[in-house]
Order: sequence, then structure tokens, then C-alpha cells
Amino acid sequence: MGGVGEENKSRAPDHVVATTETKNKTKQNLSLSLSLSLWSLEPLQIISTPSHLFFTRSFSSLSLSLPSLAPTRMAEATEYLKLFVAETSWYNEIVLGSIVPGEAWRRLPHFFQSWLRNYLGGTLVYLLSGFLWCLVIYYWKRNVYVPKDAIPTNHAMYLQIMVAMKAMPWYSALPSISEYMIESGWTRSFATIGEVGWPMYFVYLAVYLVLVEFGIYWMHRELHDIKPLYKWLHATHHIYNKQNTLSPFAGLAFHPLDGILQAVPHVLALFIVPCHFTTHVAALFCEAVWTANIHDCIHGKVWPVMGAGYHTIHHTTYRHNYGHYTVWMDWMFGTLRDPEEDDHPKKS
Repeated sequence: MGGVGEENKSRAPDHVVATTETKNKTKQNLSLSLSLSLWSLEPLQIISTPSHLFFTRSFSSLSLSLPSLAPTRMAEATEYLKLFVAETSWYNEIVLGSIVPGEAWRRLPHFFQSWLRNYLGGTLVYLLSGFLWCLVIYYWKRNVYVPKDAIPTNHAMYLQIMVAMKAMPWYSALPSISEYMIESGWTRSFATIGEVGWPMYFVYLAVYLVLVEFGIYWMHRELHDIKPLYKWLHATHHIYNKQNTLSPFAGLAFHPLDGILQAVPHVLALFIVPCHFTTHVAALFCEAVWTANIHDCIHGKVWPVMGAGYHTIHHTTYRHNYGHYTVWMDWMFGTLRDPEEDDHPKKS
């Protein structure tokens, strides 16, 4: 009797036990919900190895006892996201540590460190690539690639640089925001190629680039077709409508919102297809070089690349060659105009 009495005293009332169990289940389900939202469309199956955590999205994980795994999965997901933060912190250290004097930048929040790095890095890439490009095609190889009467004046190039420099702080916000979303687990990005293997990496990269090409084509086309967007945004870029007003520096000479809108497909694609984080960062910075390339008025004749020969026609007709990397979207949607077949495009 004494033993039973002591057992009853030590045992919590049934309603307290039920309440505690309910709270625990709620906490576990909340953790599970956070974990699943963190990794977007599909639940994660985590495979632990001595040196890595490999995350694979698999519907087979639905058969697991997810509530009991939620706390562990949440902790491991948090550790995984730290890989992205560590990578961007490394980029910040390399760029800001080399350019910014002193240690003041280290006191900035991580997001603003990344913005400052993107701003300074983007500015350097734009200016260095532009100056080197112009040095080669206008001076070193003068009259070889570009006829003398098609070379823009120094004043025209200066004005293009000024437009781009005013927009650069705003441009830098987009990669900073995309990095923040990746670090927060809102996208389908992965940290290392080893998680998916080289074959799937190239499959994902191909799908990513197709989505970006499709998105930029239609964004660019709508910036022409929707009159207020053209008038208030895109017309800033289209004042350069002759060969002697186009230069590599015109590549980023946009209204800030125009430039951001045309780069948004890079970010939207992250929610659709798994993308290697480093590759995404590199793709955004390569835009500065690519836009310089398609504004130098040199027809490279490399099919199916949307080179400067095609893009120069876009600047003179306003109704053709909206594509970015390739001619495929213009071919599919009937807006392609080939410079080989049209040596003297007329404004339509």
C-alpha cells in the first residue's frame, strides 16, 4: 500500500501528462514545419557521412517517422545553412579585406557586408572589363574590329559610366538579397557539387540557364511592349541606338529598376531548380562581362550565341533580338533578326 501511495504521489496527474505530451508534439511538429519550409517543395532525407552532410530531396522520406526526427533534422539543416554563410563570409573577407582600409567593415551586419562586397566587386568588374575591352577594340586593334566612324566618343562612354555608377548601389541589392534567401534556406540551392554529383550538376545548370534565358527574354520584351515601362525605365538604355553610341560601358547603363528586373530571373530560378550556390554567384558577376560583350558592336558569328551583332540590331530596330545568351528564344517566339541577312537594319 505504501509503495502504491508513493507511486501515485510521484506520478503527475493525467491532465498534466497530456498537456506536456501535447506541447512536445506541437514543438516537434513546429520544428518539422520549419524544416520543411526551409527546404521548400520536398522533405529532406539526410545522409550523414564522416566528412559531409548530404541532403537529398526524396518523397520516400514521407514514410519516415518525421515528428520524431524533426529536432535532429532541424539542427542538421541549420548546420547545413551555415555552409552558405561561411562561403559568403569568405568572399567578404577576400574582397573587403583587400579593398576597404581598416576594420570598420567587420562591424557591419552580415547582409550589409555582402552588399558592400557586391557593390565594390561589381564596380571593379564593370570598370576593369570595360576599360580593357575598349583598350583592345578601340586603340590596340583600332579599325580592325570596329570601323573608325563607329567608335564612340570618350564623352559618350563617360556618360554611360555615370549612368551605370548611379545604378550600381541598387544593382548590388539583388545578389545580396539572393544570398540572404539562400543562407536562410528559402531556395533550392546546394552548397557543394558532391551533394548531387557532376552529371546532375550539369543537368541542373542547363535547366537553370534555360529558365534564366526564358525569363530575361520575356522581361526584356515586356519592357519594350508595355509603354510606361519603356518610357520610364528602358528608354534610358535605348538612347544608345547607333553603333557610334554603343560601347562596352553601355552594358550596365540602365535605369536601376530596369537593370534589376532583367536580372530577377537569376533569382526566381533558384526556387524552381536546384542550383549550386557558387555557380549562381559567379553567374551574376559574369553578367557584367557578358553585357560588355554584347554592346561592343562586334559580330562574333558564333551560333547560337546572342552576340553583339544581334544585339546591335536590337538597339537599332527596337523590335528584334530580345534574348540574352542565345538566339533560341527569339527564334522560338518569332523576333529573331540575323545580322548576316540584314547588313543595314532600319528602325521599325
